[in-house]
Amino acid sequence: MSEKKEINYGLTAVRTGRLVAAVIAFAGMLMLFIQRVLAAVLVMANDAVTLGLARYNNFTGRFASNNFAEDKQLLGLLKEVQDILPAADTALAILLALSIALLAIALIGLALPRQFVHILVALKLLKWENGEGDDEGERVNPRQVLETIGNVPLKKLAFPVAIIITLIILCLGISTCHQRVISNSVEGNLEDMQLKALAYIDAQKAYFGKNKTIGGPAALKMTDSLSTDAFDMKVTATRFSAVSKIPLGECPAGSRWQVAASTKGVFNVELSLYRGVPKDTNCVKLTPDFKNLGRKSR
Repeated sequence: MSEKKEINYGLTAVRTGRLVAAVIAFAGMLMLFIQRVLAAVLVMANDAVTLGLARYNNFTGRFASNNFAEDKQLLGLLKEVQDILPAADTALAILLALSIALLAIALIGLALPRQFVHILVALKLLKWENGEGDDEGERVNPRQVLETIGNVPLKKLAFPVAIIITLIILCLGISTCHQRVISNSVEGNLEDMQLKALAYIDAQKAYFGKNKTIGGPAALKMTDSLSTDAFDMKVTATRFSAVSKIPLGECPAGSRWQVAASTKGVFNVELSLYRGVPKDTNCVKLTPDFKNLGRKSR
């Protein structure tokens, strides 16, 4: 009678390597998921702090923070959170790096389970049982493990290495695209606002040229108020103003750009246009040419 071959349903070296790699992969994916969630929360927290500090940066906000305990406590809390945000950014970067490292280790373990087990044994994270691996639980020489890994065909290493490189490139690409989208959005909103300001300047010049006086929104045939995703814009009898509703890069929400119109002179009346930008230097850097809107280039 032919003897039946006994099937081993236990944890062999290869199965153990794949099991450990699967656990590491799960931990890496969980860590990556947590990192992305925390990154989204951090963006919202940053916007909330910026809006809150802008609220307390005007007259009514300063009055409230100086006279009401709740507002004073809230302002202090906002400043504490603002101080923590840079450390949170660093922690998220470290968490992202750890998750990528865990996924890379898991891919290597799944692709090369036997060599992966030898590494774990060499690091004393696993231990051979009798009958498995080296007899009688003999210690594994790290140099022999490295030589074993060095003898692995390049075809086996190509796939996990390609996946690791792809993951790194993908993460860097997503981060770069995200920053580029934000930058393009900020530039587009600022360009739209400056075009509206330029339209006011041109309309005011044209009206003054005919009537020798300043025109309001109806006379200029302009809408007296306009709200976009980034700005609240208003046109009054003597002024165009645009107040940011959201942070624009490092320029906080609540920043104001304006063009004020007035006349000077008695017998020879002239139109005077004052172009004002926010005091924050980060806002000034975003619109370096705002004070030259509508001026003839020399």
